[in-house]
Amino acid sequence: MRVPFMTGCLMLTGLLVVASPTYAQRVHEDNSRTAERTRAQKSDSSTSPDLAEVAQRIRTLTNEFRTQHGRAEVKLNAKLTQTAQDFADFMANTDQFSHTADGREPWDRAAQHGYDYCIVLENIAYEYNSQGFTAPALAEAFLKGWKESPGHRKNMLNRDVTEIGVGVAQSSSTEWYYAVQVFGRPKSDAITFQISNETESTVEYTIDGQTQYVKPGYTITHRSCRRPEIRFQATAEGTKADADSERNYRPRNGTRYTLQPDNQGKAFRVEER
Repeated sequence: MRVPFMTGCLMLTGLLVVASPTYAQRVHEDNSRTAERTRAQKSDSSTSPDLAEVAQRIRTLTNEFRTQHGRAEVKLNAKLTQTAQDFADFMANTDQFSHTADGREPWDRAAQHGYDYCIVLENIAYEYNSQGFTAPALAEAFLKGWKESPGHRKNMLNRDVTEIGVGVAQSSSTEWYYAVQVFGRPKSDAITFQISNETESTVEYTIDGQTQYVKPGYTITHRSCRRPEIRFQATAEGTKADADSERNYRPRNGTRYTLQPDNQGKAFRVEER
């Protein structure tokens, strides 16, 4: 069955700051829509899907999709689930379709529900064909649209999120179905790493292409929502990292990089532990 849809998705990092269902992803753009029923067309309630089952199937299908593409599964989080369900209910009650339909951003809603976030991503969708859906078919319809939209697909396959919440609701006025996926990574999962400079010169390095400096005798502690890419460039005098250390590094939580001078003072080496 081909079904109509629209979509939208949103992405936030807290420390680094058509015939089918309708979807939206939040990427600093607002799409809104208000609907009002103009004709009486009631669906057969006996064939209406169990919306809790639809939400559960969306979670399962999302993790299957992530696994197929080499991503770790995301675990269910109660606070993100409540965030997603409350927003799905709001859109269904008002028939407004926008990441800011309630006047707030997705990360604000997550924080209001007590989620101490490092990263928040949101996908939303609505399905306005309310006839004859089973729970598996409705979940598949939402997933299909998200998979085929680059922004939504990127959110579902994000390597850095660890948790998920899903909400699904139906409008009593239009009978449209609304779905919300909220992905997150809590601050407790942030990556902390250190860089210590034991040379006699200020060392330049980049984190995801952004230039940083560490003075001699100093230790810099970084905290990041994602695993960044680090490259050590040179000292203030132009001394470079030695051949073994001149590469890109990807720190894990607790990694420490110590910059040591070589014997001749022509290079420095990077010790990682």
